[in-house]
Amino acid sequence: MARNYTIHDILRTALGIFLIFYALNKFFHFLPASYGAMPDVTEDFLDAVASYLPALYIFEIIIGLFLIFNKWTPFILIVLFPLTVAFIIFSISNGDLVKAWPAFLVGILNVILLIGRKDIYKPLFN
Repeated sequence: MARNYTIHDILRTALGIFLIFYALNKFFHFLPASYGAMPDVTEDFLDAVASYLPALYIFEIIIGLFLIFNKWTPFILIVLFPLTVAFIIFSISNGDLVKAWPAFLVGILNVILLIGRKDIYKPLFN
């Protein structure tokens, strides 16, 4: 039986795949990635949270798997939102908006997917 995939399914899966590859790249370095020269405060922040980053990347892989397999998707999108905001803020504070495209991509996909399920979230805001 053929399944009709919606744009929501495609974007959800794309976000999940992106999160998994982004996180795996932090462990295995199969794609070139560098934060480049950073302002001192950004570098201080990264140094302060460096010990938590492996756990964050594992969490991103888990979130990506949940999105790909469409499990708990409304909950996962809400959990991902603050991480997305932090990702965008860090990327902007780094000073190079050209290298911030992964953060903006995750942010745009997250917002589109949240808006696409806005009826599910209405009870949270009543």
